[in-house]
Amino acid sequence: MLTRKALRPVLSRIIACGSGETIVVHAMYFANTTAAARTFRVHHLSQADSATSDNAIFYDVRLTANSTLVDSTRIMLNEGDQLVGVSDAAGVTCTIYGVRSA
Repeated sequence: MLTRKALRPVLSRIIACGSGETIVVHAMYFANTTAAARTFRVHHLSQADSATSDNAIFYDVRLTANSTLVDSTRIMLNEGDQLVGVSDAAGVTCTIYGVRSA
């Protein structure tokens, strides 16, 4: 596991690729641990990017109550890249599996 982050109603970093690193994301799990439906967004940003619909990986994805979404699309993060996310309310957890190398 590379990281586990709770998504919140404020856009925040999920994972960042540091100096001299590369990260290959193998799978992302999004778990809604509440009794209500939730929506979330995830963006893949380079160093100069801000979150827009152009760099969205997931955009307004709806998770039904007490459900999990698994995505196994491989994503390469290069030095300075990051994944950021936001949800409409607390209760969505993002867990990322993959490989970090220097």
